[in-house]
Amino acid sequence: MRIALALSGLLFLNSCAYYFGNSWQNSFKKIEKTNYPAHGNRPERVSDEALQTHPLVLEFASKDVVRPQKKDQRGPERLLIAKLVAGRDIDFVNNYLLESVPWGNSGTSGALNPKGDYDFTTVILASILHRFAEDSTILWNRTEEHLAHVLLVEEGGRPHKKTPRTMKIMKDTENHILMTNISQYLKNQWMWAHAETDAKYNNATNGLEQFLIDNLEELHTTGQYEFNSKPYEGYTISALLILYSYADSEAIKKKTQEVLDDWAWEYMQTSSHFRKSAPFRRRMERFKSTSLTDNASTSMMKAWWLEKNQGSFEPKDIAHNHHQAMSAVIYDYRPPMDVWEVDNSERLLLIGHGKGSSPEIHSRGNGFLLSAGGFQRGEASQIVARPIVLMLDDDAVDLNDCFHINGSGKWQKWNNTGVHHRFAVARSAVQVPSRYEATDSLGNWKLFQPNNDVTVVTYSDPDFGLIYLPEGDVNLQQLTAENPDPTAGSFKNGSVSIVYDVRAPKGKWVITQANGQPTDRRTDSWKRVRMFAQ
Repeated sequence: MRIALALSGLLFLNSCAYYFGNSWQNSFKKIEKTNYPAHGNRPERVSDEALQTHPLVLEFASKDVVRPQKKDQRGPERLLIAKLVAGRDIDFVNNYLLESVPWGNSGTSGALNPKGDYDFTTVILASILHRFAEDSTILWNRTEEHLAHVLLVEEGGRPHKKTPRTMKIMKDTENHILMTNISQYLKNQWMWAHAETDAKYNNATNGLEQFLIDNLEELHTTGQYEFNSKPYEGYTISALLILYSYADSEAIKKKTQEVLDDWAWEYMQTSSHFRKSAPFRRRMERFKSTSLTDNASTSMMKAWWLEKNQGSFEPKDIAHNHHQAMSAVIYDYRPPMDVWEVDNSERLLLIGHGKGSSPEIHSRGNGFLLSAGGFQRGEASQIVARPIVLMLDDDAVDLNDCFHINGSGKWQKWNNTGVHHRFAVARSAVQVPSRYEATDSLGNWKLFQPNNDVTVVTYSDPDFGLIYLPEGDVNLQQLTAENPDPTAGSFKNGSVSIVYDVRAPKGKWVITQANGQPTDRRTDSWKRVRMFAQ
């Protein structure tokens, strides 16, 4: 028992290995599946010739490769594939790979597995193996053999599911499961295609293909466990891009495309001009960031959007995560054209992330996106709550330049789910950007007119904040008369009526009634994505 307790303590201290069993995934078996929209045509990847001179590829291809030291083994493989894509330093890259040996093992690294994380390397090595397998002028035959037989260490049909050296009691993280098994799948595929007759390399019969299909189906149903994660979301998506590009199986490609399409669609619904504010899982120290553009999904989606609209683009056009943006550019997947057709119709989006998690809530309309900040569910959940943020059609890329409301006390204690359509409330004062001055005020009420499309009304005291975006004109004196004390838990304006409990416990939506109808407050049982026209 003592050994098990000590092991559990070490694992919870490890920022990567964080969940037992399948309780989170199983919670979705009781939740109705999301009926995602059907998607249409999509553009092809840009040509190999265009990629050779793409500024984002050249940013990495022009860097010097230094073999990492013991404590920093990851990184050079991205420079290596960039050089090969750009057709630069071919002799150097091949010799570098031929002189390389496996530096660790797959799976989460930590106190019990200090040489873990090798799958961050192998998933890119597997993509190099398949991308250039037919061009020996780029990837030498002996380099190809060295990759397949030496550097790609996982093989056969037994899937990687558990965190190494935890007596098989701890499930590995989402991104490691994908990267390791995709590397293994692609090695098997190469070996089977190169006259290896051992049945362990036959993905169609060894069980690995079915495991990946089941894993992808689960991911499609539940969404990412590491939702909006900084930085792990990007590694999950990049691994899927590699699988989509190089898997021979049409079933695998179809399911991977489905997952990627609906991830891209959901991003566009919950973002504004490639800015997003939402709770996220991992890492908790990233709470300090106030950027609205620093998640990998923003960088990857913007790369595809820039490519669609102008072809090539400069690295400076993307603020963060250039390595993930490069993955978006060099691999085959492209979002369908209809994904980009996001309108500004009035709607409320409720997004569930399952048992013991935090929901996302987004209200959008012409000229605005109002996003809730969610809540943490204890330190082991590794969820990071955010401020409630109002994004307008302006150039703000930092939440401090937006109207926003924090919670009360330390962020770990917040319940910042107090968002309904055109309405937000929380236990802290409204933070108003210095660029905006009130055009009218009455007591704690203020009215702002940041642009012709949006009017912002705030009520603020040190322990309470409210943001309201009225449709059409509003009389502040009449509004205050109708709402003499909004801290009491209700708000009215004409046909709009919201009842709320800003002291609601975590796991419950702050909004208790909307326009006379009780709300479903048990966020653990929310459907993955629901969209309500307003």
